[in-house]
Amino acid sequence: MILELGLAAAAAFTGLLFCITASDRTRLSVAAFLAVPQVFVGPLGQLSLSLSQCWVVLIAVCWVLERKELPVRDPVMRAVLLLAIAAGLAIAWSPDPMAGVLEVMRLVSFAFLVLYATRVERLRPGALAGPFTVVLLWALLNAVLVWAFRLAPAVESAFLRSPVSSLVAGPNAMAAFFADGANNVTDPAKSGGFFINANVSSMFLGVATFCFLALGVGRRGRSRRLCAAGALVCWSATFATGSKTAAALALLLPVAVRGVQVLGRPNARWFLPQAAGAVGFVAWVGPTVLARFVPGYAEASSESLASRGPMWEFALQMFREHLLLGLGHGGWSATIEQFAALGITALPPHNLFIAAWAATGLPGVAALLGLTVTILAVLTATVVRHVGTPLTRTAAFALGAWWWVLIHGMGDNTAIYGEAKSMILLAMLLGLVGARVHAVRTAGNAAGNAAGNEAATCPA
Repeated sequence: MILELGLAAAAAFTGLLFCITASDRTRLSVAAFLAVPQVFVGPLGQLSLSLSQCWVVLIAVCWVLERKELPVRDPVMRAVLLLAIAAGLAIAWSPDPMAGVLEVMRLVSFAFLVLYATRVERLRPGALAGPFTVVLLWALLNAVLVWAFRLAPAVESAFLRSPVSSLVAGPNAMAAFFADGANNVTDPAKSGGFFINANVSSMFLGVATFCFLALGVGRRGRSRRLCAAGALVCWSATFATGSKTAAALALLLPVAVRGVQVLGRPNARWFLPQAAGAVGFVAWVGPTVLARFVPGYAEASSESLASRGPMWEFALQMFREHLLLGLGHGGWSATIEQFAALGITALPPHNLFIAAWAATGLPGVAALLGLTVTILAVLTATVVRHVGTPLTRTAAFALGAWWWVLIHGMGDNTAIYGEAKSMILLAMLLGLVGARVHAVRTAGNAAGNAAGNEAATCPA
């Protein structure tokens, strides 16, 4: 035990020295590298903390110590801060205070990842492509694994029993997986890749699809084709996960994003026949695709909805009894176990807003709704104000990624930032859009000042 603590202390000291001397881009690149494997090691695994989470906390501390700007007036930052405060206050009446501490840590981590991404791209346009590429290479590997595991379930079983699965998912999660908490990747019709839940894996791949498309905006030739190929691989793998929600979103969201990109243009009327053709094509090939890669789609969807029904009825009953403060962090699991006799299993709420109410009460729901509306409004406003420019396409792809996460969160056990592995992708998308909006405004102000100076020097 003493040796383990000594090694952990030495590793922490080494990481601190490296972090202090590293540039912002290097710090973000390391966070990108650790984002998917997570790397649960030693005593950290017992606390459900990963090396990835520890690194993000470390770079957040460095940001504060270096007295870099904390833009609390930024609408997204303000909304994240309010949600973190609501989650923090709920710790006071929570059965599991540590769960609340970890959630606050994740929200603060998300905020600092957005700050780092914005700063890196502002200081050197295009610099964010490096960290993006690092995470997206992990996404491509996950897509390949999803296909391999779907075609050969025995390979997935071998992966789940290997030490690698504990490094990625965490020893606690894998211990529960082989005890009484087996997840849906045990179904031969499901596949998760690095994930032990196929639905969460499909969400990660969907977000990665739009990240590839956003990264390809403004590129030409081979670089653009590589981004398109990466998007296609990740998009196809969402079907191989066997997730019913992902199958629908993978078919519908590309059409929605295309609509957002062009509806503000003067010739938007030409989009209507395109949309009609796309909808017709999806209606034609959709049933075939779903039948091929998601067998029994309609029946399975009905079963999933039926399984969530009792949980949501339970949530309604608890809502009436604990309206204002909810159940606190960990309160849902502790309370729902009392209803096992009614056939309600101790599962998470599988709904973004119900989970927020259960953990933090009405203040948390209000803060979550505020953050959701703020992000969607900022991205939509960017699309509308910069119609016909590369910035519009970038913002539209970011909007598609956030749509995916929010819609998926209505029926699955995910958070506003998706989950730990997808958090950095969503943060970097916001940072990319924010930095490019700033660049456009700066260029416009510079042009306006130049025009004003020229007019002032002209003789009357």
